[in-house]
Amino acid sequence: MQSRAWATDFAQNPFSIEQEFIMGLDMELNFEQMVEKILADSNVTRDELMNRIHSKQKELGGFVTMEGAANIVARELGIVFEHGRPEIRALRIGDLIPGMSKIDIVARVVRVHEPKEFQRSSGSTGVVGSLLLEDGTGRIRLVLWNDRATMIKEGKVQKGDIVRIQNAYVREGLDGQPELGIGTRGSIVVNPDDPRAAELPKLMDSEVKISELKREMAEADVSGRVMAVSDCRVFERPDKSKGKVSTLMLADSTGQIRVSLWDKWAELSKELKRGDAIKLENAIIRARPGGRVELSLDARGRLVRLDDSKLPEIPERQMKLNEIEPGIPILDISAKIKRIFPPHEFKRADGSHGKVQSAILVDDTGSVRASFWGTAADLLQRLQPGDVVLLKNAYTRTGLGGRTEVHIGGATTVEVNPPGISVGEPKPGPIRIGELEPNMDALEVVGRVVEVMEPRDFTRPDGRKGKVASMIIGDQSGTVRVSLWHEQAEKVRELKAGDIVRLVDCYSTLGLFGQTELHLSRGTLEIKPDVEGLPPAEVIREVVPEAKRCKISEIEKEGMRIQVRGTVVQVFHRRPVFDTCPNCGRNLGSVDTNMFCEECGKVVTPEHRVVLSFLLDDGTDNIRVVLFGKVAEDLIGMNAQQVFESFKNAPELGKFYDGLKLVGKELVVTGIVRQDNYLNQLELRALSVDVAEPKHEARLIIEKLKEET
Repeated sequence: MQSRAWATDFAQNPFSIEQEFIMGLDMELNFEQMVEKILADSNVTRDELMNRIHSKQKELGGFVTMEGAANIVARELGIVFEHGRPEIRALRIGDLIPGMSKIDIVARVVRVHEPKEFQRSSGSTGVVGSLLLEDGTGRIRLVLWNDRATMIKEGKVQKGDIVRIQNAYVREGLDGQPELGIGTRGSIVVNPDDPRAAELPKLMDSEVKISELKREMAEADVSGRVMAVSDCRVFERPDKSKGKVSTLMLADSTGQIRVSLWDKWAELSKELKRGDAIKLENAIIRARPGGRVELSLDARGRLVRLDDSKLPEIPERQMKLNEIEPGIPILDISAKIKRIFPPHEFKRADGSHGKVQSAILVDDTGSVRASFWGTAADLLQRLQPGDVVLLKNAYTRTGLGGRTEVHIGGATTVEVNPPGISVGEPKPGPIRIGELEPNMDALEVVGRVVEVMEPRDFTRPDGRKGKVASMIIGDQSGTVRVSLWHEQAEKVRELKAGDIVRLVDCYSTLGLFGQTELHLSRGTLEIKPDVEGLPPAEVIREVVPEAKRCKISEIEKEGMRIQVRGTVVQVFHRRPVFDTCPNCGRNLGSVDTNMFCEECGKVVTPEHRVVLSFLLDDGTDNIRVVLFGKVAEDLIGMNAQQVFESFKNAPELGKFYDGLKLVGKELVVTGIVRQDNYLNQLELRALSVDVAEPKHEARLIIEKLKEET
């Protein structure tokens, strides 16, 4: 009866006996001694016994050792072995399964997760951190609670250290994988004097210099000094949770790189200052347009402060304009003045008067708008385009259209045409067509002509005549529409489908239907340059695949051309219009009335474009959808001017969006998946949006069911 009761218990937990055997019961008998005792205390033959042991091991799928199987067979025969005093058993990570206890292992730390606080049900505060361990047979997470977690915060254990864990236990983690824990009687020793340490594989050196970072890498460790750091910004994710992000520029002796810090690391930006020595562990490498890379540090990584003596001083270096971000409190830049705007006087809340004057600054990487305040504005009035300025202790803010602006205040030092400093202007950089995004400047694009449209004349708002022509060009990564302005427009008469062209110093804008377009006015159009490797025009026409209907949960990466059906569950309340130059299509931000167009070199009356964004849910997941121009207008049944007027007359933004009645609508959206670098998530840029038609959707479901059967 006892053996049957035990067998019932074992069926419910087939690991229980094996665990009892291997988890610390270091038996006095080895396997052969166990066999001899069973033979002596039973009537079975040796062959019968060995067959039963092998059968039991096979029955349990190999989850028990020969000793464990012999122990089970002995109990079935009513034989109980006498065990010695329980001892801790040394194992390897590959041997561990949930339920084990009294474990002793030696392993190397390959990742450190910073401790975080949590609230217990009793209301008290706890702390938990973890280490990822490796010993050549596998990897396992070690969870450290409360006092033991503080050893991480105090820097007593680092990536690459060897640790000995004694009297530990194994349980199943939230991800379904085994994880280690240490009870009150357990211990952890860092870099112990243990012979097993010599058998551990060495940690692959993942620390690289900034110049060695490649987009093909997944993660890296990088040490450097902080050159600039932005304020921490709070944003709302599609699930309405709050996120935080800040940006810093990190430099070493080989170069400088942009780093995005997310959530808890973003909060640390308040404590960092220029010149601080830090190390990023397990930073994610992300590709940027033009072949550049940047780093991203989230919960999987770690930021460690370094002793200044461990890192050489980095020579002072001014930031390039394409490196600056909004919210940097202190930065130094050298730039050339390209254009100066008229001064503007204003009245402060206390009744005093102030003055501000703006200018466009350029260097060899890009351009930026700069605001000179007070006495700095007086200085700007004495300068001319072409003058070089060295700005020390300037700061940045978010300007029109979300673009970065530099501000020069009372604490800023301005040196005009300083000796030894020369500043170039942006040089066109090559980029693949598939990497194009709106509002990119100084581009060099090579493609094969797919289609050419004849030039046409038009009348500008001021009554002057102009000329524009269009063509479609493509490469292996996609196609794009190109608008050629003024004298460039006549050159299309020399082109035919199949010709190769190179556009130098062109810029990108947002088309009427939300697609990226290229514009060329002051740049150069090279016809039939000596370029190889472009596919024929008929192949390029097929580069853009048909949109594939899929579930939102199946969206995996940027660049997918898809169609999804879902319900609008949230509309993001953002300004619904932005403004462009009616002549050249450049984005002017959000200005409403008149604005100076940098490309045209004059004040223009802006043309409004609609932009809407909402959260689409199909039951499997959700995704942020962005609609531009005519795509947005067609969905809401209003043109851009009507949207602008309705927005301006609405008492508040929420009332305007309530009037659109988008929430709850079931839509079919076709578009391209893009990466939102600001929110670090995928979004869908809509090319077309239709209200879901029940009969059509039912036919699609029936067709899919037929295919599956």
